[in-house]
Amino acid sequence: MTAAITGNTRIERNPSILFNDFDDGLMMMDIDSGNYFDIDSVGGRIWALLESPTTLDRICESLVAEYAVEADVCHAETVGFIEELADKGLVTLQVS
Repeated sequence: MTAAITGNTRIERNPSILFNDFDDGLMMMDIDSGNYFDIDSVGGRIWALLESPTTLDRICESLVAEYAVEADVCHAETVGFIEELADKGLVTLQVS
């Protein structure tokens, strides 16, 4: 389990993850473990927002502007998704 993610948590992609965009999502592979991961289009958008290290607040600001979602729902669902990515070693977190 990861540490509690806050709005200021810095999120960064694991550089050993290879990925390819598809119309309906993203296929990822951890070259260190050989594990494959498939995420949907919204998850792919979050991954794109992580091109440069960023915070949860910045990700949610972008998603609320782009999708028909309430800020509190976006925050809760994004935290869950980021926790999954961190648990699988796809991103690293720096909690402030």
